[in-house]
Amino acid sequence: MNSQKSTTKQTLKKNRKIAETGIFLALFLGLAYAFAYIPNLEYITVIAFLSGLLLGWKRGLFVALIGETIFSIANPFGSSLAFPPTLIAQLLSYAMIALTGSLFRLFIPKLLKTKPILAAFYFGLTGLLLTSIYNIITTLAFTIPSGFTLEQTIASVIGGIPFYLINMIANTVSFSVLITLILRYVSKQYPHYLEKNK
Repeated sequence: MNSQKSTTKQTLKKNRKIAETGIFLALFLGLAYAFAYIPNLEYITVIAFLSGLLLGWKRGLFVALIGETIFSIANPFGSSLAFPPTLIAQLLSYAMIALTGSLFRLFIPKLLKTKPILAAFYFGLTGLLLTSIYNIITTLAFTIPSGFTLEQTIASVIGGIPFYLINMIANTVSFSVLITLILRYVSKQYPHYLEKNK
């Protein structure tokens, strides 16, 4: 009897994990396409980060990599398959974002309870850094394989600063406000999502 209960419990846990992963992947793709036509505003960085933080690094990587692969290949503005280095850079960047989220599991639950304002600051700073790294990596992934000189590469990075800044500011606010609010709710209602060994 106990063996049957244990098997049932394991099956339910496995099904729950599959459902959670599917929901995050659906959120990633839904938000990606919903905001595709709004310049400099996106929430998939937030979702990739949260997937690593709430689901753990394995499922976080799955959501980030599968979601970004689908969106990049089936992007309404053009498929990244036309220029594979860009696709590789995007996938590496989103893997980094999800893994960074999973690292936050080590300290953020306690910090949210004791110093929520400091937690919000860390999230905002993280959003700023991750967005900056993504923009630089994807720019370099285009300019270097295209044969740009060092001067042309620097000019491309500088020329993209207005675009980068808006995206960076938007993600800084999103990380600081949205993620803090979401995690404070999760920590109270569903604390098991923030277990370190998840």
